[in-house]
Amino acid sequence: MSEDTSGARSLKTAAMVLRALRLLGDHPEGLSPADIGAHLGKSPATARYMVNTLVEAGFARRDASGRCRLGAAPPWGAWIPTGAGAEPAPIPDLSPGDPAPGAILAEAVTELYRRTRQRAYLVRRTGSVVASISDVRGHQGLARLPGLETHIPPERAHALGLTKVLLAASPVYREAVCSEPLAALTPQTVTCPVRFGHELDDIAERGWALDDGEFASGFATVAAPVVAPSGTSTVAIGVSCSTRRLAAQRDELVAAVVEVAAVARGQWRTDGCDDDCGLGPAEHAESSGTDHRPTADLRPLQRTGTLRRRPGRTVSVRRR
Repeated sequence: MSEDTSGARSLKTAAMVLRALRLLGDHPEGLSPADIGAHLGKSPATARYMVNTLVEAGFARRDASGRCRLGAAPPWGAWIPTGAGAEPAPIPDLSPGDPAPGAILAEAVTELYRRTRQRAYLVRRTGSVVASISDVRGHQGLARLPGLETHIPPERAHALGLTKVLLAASPVYREAVCSEPLAALTPQTVTCPVRFGHELDDIAERGWALDDGEFASGFATVAAPVVAPSGTSTVAIGVSCSTRRLAAQRDELVAAVVEVAAVARGQWRTDGCDDDCGLGPAEHAESSGTDHRPTADLRPLQRTGTLRRRPGRTVSVRRR
């Protein structure tokens, strides 16, 4: 009987990835895949695969010249000191004290990708004007959204469905982004403050958002909020796809995103919420007056492998 060496291979792969990350940390100017391969003694093809994996996972970023640089923060966001005398962040992210959201949210991203076979994301606020991608699912060959990096700067937040959801839910984030001129990233980007304000109001009312070629020409995103037990929308879940696919499957994509978000929200709330929910003072201030009582869990989605609504459930989709 042959000995199973898969564990040893996995450890060697992990060690190689750690060496690559350390190498990128030592070269802030960036390295090409060929440079990385030469330093690690790997072929250019292996180095390119490793770079693609690190970039997709959010540990690294690739610039216009193709050089790879270490990400400004790990995929789960920048470390926030919590010790005595530490400087608090303006709007802290959810802490481990929240009712076990990690596994629930990660499973929701996986479920959304499984249902749509489109790249799925989890986006959260990591500061007053910063949003970050904390989780992503996809497969090799699936087109990436051009210009989308781990951290989404405020000057681009108005053009992305994933951040529109967060803008509609947070007055603080909305004021910070909308106080500056809205840049036209594509010809479809909404730059009129009044029109954009009305759009955010509509998003808050209907519970989902999209951009149709507003962030990058030829690409679209559909997103919905996953509301924390306190009642504050702190994370957004969604997918990116081509504008052609959005035109053909808009209703199905919106239904899938909304339903997966609703299930994740219900499962998160079954653990309840109290003063140790993990939300910072600013987030609690934004949600003041919200009922903190847990709601009933929602039934799990039927695993069908296709874009399909649950019987008896309809999602209203209003076209622009």
